[in-house]
Amino acid sequence: MKKEKLNKFSIRKLSVGAASVLVGVALAGGATTAFAADGTSANTQATAVKTEKSAVVVFKTADNKLVGYTVVKGLPTEANVKSDVPDGYNLVTPVKYNSVGTADKPEYEVAVVEKSLVEKVAAERTKRAGLSYEDITKKHDAKVKFDAAHAAVQPAKDALDAANDAMAEKDTAVEVSKAQLALYKELLAKNPKANVGDKVATAQAEYVKAVSAQLAQSFATAKAKAEFVAAVRKEAEAKVAYEKLGGQLADLSAYNTLEVIAGKMDVVKAQAATAKKAVEDAKTALFKAKLEAAEKTDPVELIVAKFALEDATSALNNALATYNAYVARLNTLKTYFDEVHKTALVSTKAVTPSAAETPVAEAAEVAFSGVAKTFVKGHPNYAVAMMDANGVYTGKFLKQGSSFKVFGKKTIKGRVCYRLGTQSQWVPAEFLVF
Repeated sequence: MKKEKLNKFSIRKLSVGAASVLVGVALAGGATTAFAADGTSANTQATAVKTEKSAVVVFKTADNKLVGYTVVKGLPTEANVKSDVPDGYNLVTPVKYNSVGTADKPEYEVAVVEKSLVEKVAAERTKRAGLSYEDITKKHDAKVKFDAAHAAVQPAKDALDAANDAMAEKDTAVEVSKAQLALYKELLAKNPKANVGDKVATAQAEYVKAVSAQLAQSFATAKAKAEFVAAVRKEAEAKVAYEKLGGQLADLSAYNTLEVIAGKMDVVKAQAATAKKAVEDAKTALFKAKLEAAEKTDPVELIVAKFALEDATSALNNALATYNAYVARLNTLKTYFDEVHKTALVSTKAVTPSAAETPVAEAAEVAFSGVAKTFVKGHPNYAVAMMDANGVYTGKFLKQGSSFKVFGKKTIKGRVCYRLGTQSQWVPAEFLVF
């Protein structure tokens, strides 16, 4: 006997009131679709949750400069965009985004800020710390000479820094005294009866004195710069002599000096920005003073307005002199930075194991046949160091881009290496292209 189909009903609260909703299903025959209380398909709801739209995230600086972009699912958050922030920039937190797209094509702008020079130097040092070459060759005399030459660079740099600071002060003094003298001369030219003759003479004497001090300091600064350049050159020559003998410098200490210079540059850069703002303010004040002076008709008020105009002019000259001094200081620091940076980029971290620390071979050699070319990723001028079967560097190098036959393969100190000839001619796999 065929069993009759039985439908079950219940009452559920909807947004528009109470209604009967079918919650039972047919017990026999056909597929059944369940419906949600709002009338939409449950399958449709599940699909909507899973298909979250991809959005383009554009990284921009405060001055609206586009520096990069990425793609994320849904809205941008610190977690899903931080790893894609372009090199040289930091994500502004907490993350705030500005929607510039549409519902169909979502796009958001996220703020980033350029890293300080100190942060960039630290990041470069961290990145390069992993690039190290081991070398067992010790050249004591050459290393001692290099150490002495290296130690002489810092005092010479400090002396040059002090000389440049003094030069900046003398330059400022000249600009200020020159502006003061010009003001008195202009006032005397406009009003020959003005009782400022003694002030003109005093200003003239101060200007001559400032120029003399500036000239003397320029000679002292030139001497300090020559001594610094000589110290850097001597250090470079000692370094080359040491490396020619087979040694390699054992640290990235140049980055210590580079970080100090970068810190000073960040400070002076901020000071220059403040000084530039002061110049703009002084220009605005001078413009207002000129307008006010032009409007005066009363003789007494006109005299007062002219004095205010002279003060505004003097303030602008002083602001310009200060700003120019900061700019000159920043340019000088950049010269130091570039010179030291070149040294830092060619420095190589080396580890010289003692005989007691020399490890034994980790695995047996496996026969291997092929042709490989030497290659150092990202450093086209580097040579490739060879080591023996125990992983000790022999002090011999292969020119990058050269091709060699490969005769064997084994793991040495956890690194896959290939033998290009004798047991003293092993090269790590990361420096070969087959």
